[in-house]
Amino acid sequence: MNRFAEFLRRQIDIDLELLRWAREDMEAGTTARCGGSVFRGFRECELKTRLLRLHQHCGAGNGPCDELGQTYPPEDERGCTTRALLGLPYSDRPGYRARWRP
Repeated sequence: MNRFAEFLRRQIDIDLELLRWAREDMEAGTTARCGGSVFRGFRECELKTRLLRLHQHCGAGNGPCDELGQTYPPEDERGCTTRALLGLPYSDRPGYRARWRP
């Protein structure tokens, strides 16, 4: 596993933990009701996880984007445009590298 994929998985895990806290607060009635955004957040994390899994082999010759000829050099770590785009929401977080931008 490369640093970029590890970074993305860690950020998704952080998002999930924050969403769990928000859901617990909502269920306990200690915060304003914002269930739609919490549940949407869970769905977005699921989407990101599925896309990352689908494109995990891109750039190594076995991914769906490799068939299209859309690859980055191995030292780049992004693998494909889809993976690079998955990282954009996290570009302001510690650990994100400028070279990972699409």
